[in-house]
Amino acid sequence: MIVRSKHALLATIPMLLSCGDTETRDAESPEAAVPIAGMYEVTGVTVSTDTGQQRQIAGTVILAQEGNQYTATFQLKTTYPGSEAEVPAEVIGKGEGTIEGRTLTGTATTQLVISTVPGIDPAFAFIPRIVTTRIVSASTTTIQDDGTVLIEITNRPEPGVEYSPTVTTLRGRRVSAAGIGGGIDVNERVSEH
Repeated sequence: MIVRSKHALLATIPMLLSCGDTETRDAESPEAAVPIAGMYEVTGVTVSTDTGQQRQIAGTVILAQEGNQYTATFQLKTTYPGSEAEVPAEVIGKGEGTIEGRTLTGTATTQLVISTVPGIDPAFAFIPRIVTTRIVSASTTTIQDDGTVLIEITNRPEPGVEYSPTVTTLRGRRVSAAGIGGGIDVNERVSEH
């Protein structure tokens, strides 16, 4: 009986070793790329192409994908351009375009929302707001397999609207499909600069 147990034990060693090899191979295999659709938290800078003036911008971009097409909605915080004192502003809008691999190319229509009460965040409840300039944007977005994102945007006014053309660069990461999870404190990022 003891001899059989010894042989049985010896027979299991190769199986244990082969299982260990499989686990090691699985641990070394690359993870699958995160889906393109989801919520991204981003921060960056907008630069006036006329003056070189810079302003910080941060917020959320939500991407939906259907085949090789995408739609994007976004809400970002920045300061109102051209003002002497910083006036908090929100950048809101919607875009659409095509997906090739992990690169998104498209256009968006954007508006600035500012508070009529100086120094008060335009998102604060019941504060009167002004919806200002309509901006047309062209963007190229690159999403890495790990969910990090780089968005490069050129902005110009709609015909008949005054707005100094700008270039915006945003960097961030996918936080989730449903918006669950930690992330960048948008208010902190914008107010730091």
